[in-house]
Amino acid sequence: MKHKGWVVLLGLMVLLSGTMGWTHGELKHKEKKALKEAPHWSAPESAKKVKNPVPSNKESIARGRQLYENDCVSCHGKNGQGDGPDAEYITPAPSNLWAMAGHHTDGDLAWKIKKGKGPMPAWEDAYSEEDIWHLVNYIQNLKK
Repeated sequence: MKHKGWVVLLGLMVLLSGTMGWTHGELKHKEKKALKEAPHWSAPESAKKVKNPVPSNKESIARGRQLYENDCVSCHGKNGQGDGPDAEYITPAPSNLWAMAGHHTDGDLAWKIKKGKGPMPAWEDAYSEEDIWHLVNYIQNLKK
């Protein structure tokens, strides 16, 4: 008799889940999607205001591209759209840098590169300050 109550309760839950418009599989998909999408990540206001001391010229963008191709493509993808070969294994998903280009300050991008967060590594010990700014120049020019 004890098991009969659980079977009825389980049946009601399945019935209700069907009337609510989702199945167990859809719920799992929604949960996974929510986990993959990171909340917007912002640098502190003081960091956002930092001006890029490296001119955005051909040489700087070429150096930034070289750094990007060496260390960023596997996650952020060839064109910076967050679709690199390792992206599917990363939660939250890598940022779409192409979409961010021109919408974030240089200081914001530099701070995020330096400090990292979650699966995004902090690069401040691996890159020189100048190289971080070259990388920022490259990212800001992804749409051009």
